Amino acid sequence: MATDLELLASFPATGEAGPVLNDWADAEATLHTRFPPAFRDFLDTFGGAKFDDFLHVYRAGAENEYVDLVANTVKARGTMERTRDWIRELLAGRGLEPAQLICWGGTDNADMCFLVPHDDPARWAVLTVIGRGREYDLYEGPVESYLLRVLRGDLVSEVFPEDFPDEEPGYERRPWI
Repeated sequence: MATDLELLASFPATGEAGPVLNDWADAEATLHTRFPPAFRDFLDTFGGAKFDDFLHVYRAGAENEYVDLVANTVKARGTMERTRDWIRELLAGRGLEPAQLICWGGTDNADMCFLVPHDDPARWAVLTVIGRGREYDLYEGPVESYLLRVLRGDLVSEVFPEDFPDEEPGYERRPWI
């Protein structure tokens, strides 16, 4: 039986195939975290990709700061801390604060996709927050499962627009970005 990561990778793809290089040592040291193996596999497969010409997946160590996991995480943590009281309240219920979120992706509408850490690497969650407003998705599971369910239409996002995903979702590989 195929894994969610394999099912996600089986969606139609364009762009350059090839290895995605992530600087895990720098990302973990800078962000003071240890990424779960499932997330590393996800980013090693999809880092730099763009789903349905809308949702960017960041890469750890990208030269372009707009798609760099570390740069986007540092910026998003500050934004969540300063402007989103309700995020602080949501995270406080988990014993966390915005400074622990990991921003793994974002959209053309300024929506932000986060990992929500947990002591158990198998229990990290996904939090997607709308660019402006209070809408969010909280998914108890790995990134690849969340994204697969959204793209299949099994999970209707409170954040993403009605026209995402397309009727036939796919992604563009951009491992060099």
